[in-house]
Amino acid sequence: MPMPREPKPPTERMTEPTAGAIAESIAEPIAERYARRGPPDRYSPLQPDVACTLHERQRAMLALWRAAGWTTLAPRRITEVGSGAGGNLLELLRLGAQPEHLTGIELLPERHAQARHLLPAAVTLLQADATQAPIAPGSQDLVL
Repeated sequence: MPMPREPKPPTERMTEPTAGAIAESIAEPIAERYARRGPPDRYSPLQPDVACTLHERQRAMLALWRAAGWTTLAPRRITEVGSGAGGNLLELLRLGAQPEHLTGIELLPERHAQARHLLPAAVTLLQADATQAPIAPGSQDLVL
């Protein structure tokens, strides 16, 4: 007659990581990469290469919007993922976007704080992991 086996010890249950834990695990390596990027004026529009890049991007975006039949940004709901210090959102305001229709999502707290200081209060700024941001699918006209 075979001997009865002893029951196996209960295994530890796996739990899903929380959104906060995911954001923290993602934020740290991103912050480290930003720290290695070099001088703080790397993205300054006073740098000739940056000024050229900004101008080219703006021309390309304006052409795309015209091709889509957009004559104004005023009614458009626009979200920027990785909004940094808010420079692109500020540019969208200059191009006619309404502050209450703009949302910026930035993972790094210091860059989020810079954007909050720069932009009008009506611009929604989220310090969050974009995959967890409370933006309803299909609710935006443009996501950058």
